[in-house]
Amino acid sequence: MTELLTTEETYLNHLMTIKRFYMDPLLEIAQKKSSLVNIKDIEIIFAFIPQLIILSSLLVERLRETLNLFENESTEAHIGRAFCDLEPLFDIYIAYTINFSKSKKHLSKASSSIVYRQLVQHTIKRKETNKMVLSDYMIAPIQRITRYCLLLKDLIKYSKPSNSDYVYLNKTLKSLSALAYAMNTVQ
Repeated sequence: MTELLTTEETYLNHLMTIKRFYMDPLLEIAQKKSSLVNIKDIEIIFAFIPQLIILSSLLVERLRETLNLFENESTEAHIGRAFCDLEPLFDIYIAYTINFSKSKKHLSKASSSIVYRQLVQHTIKRKETNKMVLSDYMIAPIQRITRYCLLLKDLIKYSKPSNSDYVYLNKTLKSLSALAYAMNTVQ
C-alpha cells in the first residue's frame, strides 16, 4: 500500500519538475515579443501537464488520507475507492497519449532553438532534475497507467475478498487496464 503512495509521490515530483524547470521557463520566454521560442510549440509540448498534476495531487492526497486512517484507526484501507472516486479524471491520459507524438515533434523542433538548448544545459546540471532531460520526464505519464495496474494486481493478490475495498480494487484494475489498452491503441 505504501509503495503505491511513494511511487505516486515520485511521479508527481516528476510532473512538477516538468512544470518548474521546463514548462514555466519556456512559456515565460515564449511570451516575450522577440522570442526565439514559438508559443504554439510550447503549448503543444506541455498540453495536459497541468491536468496530470492536478490528478496526481488529488490521488496523493487521497492515498495519504486512506493510509493515515488505516494506520491510526486500524480500519481497512480504501485505496480502490480512492481511485474509483477519481476515475473520470483519468481520461486525461488518453488526451495526453494522443498528443504525445505531436509533442515529441514539437519538442524536436524547439530543441533546435539556442534558447531551449541553453535551458536544457542549465537545467540538467540541477540536482533536482536527476540529470534527466525533458523527454525522459515526458514519457512518465505514458508508463504510469501500466504501473498502476501492476501495483493494483499486487494489492489484490494480498487482499481478502471479504475486504470492503476488494470490489473497488478490482473495478479500478479493470478500468485502468482498459485505459492502458486504449492508450496503446491510440499511440
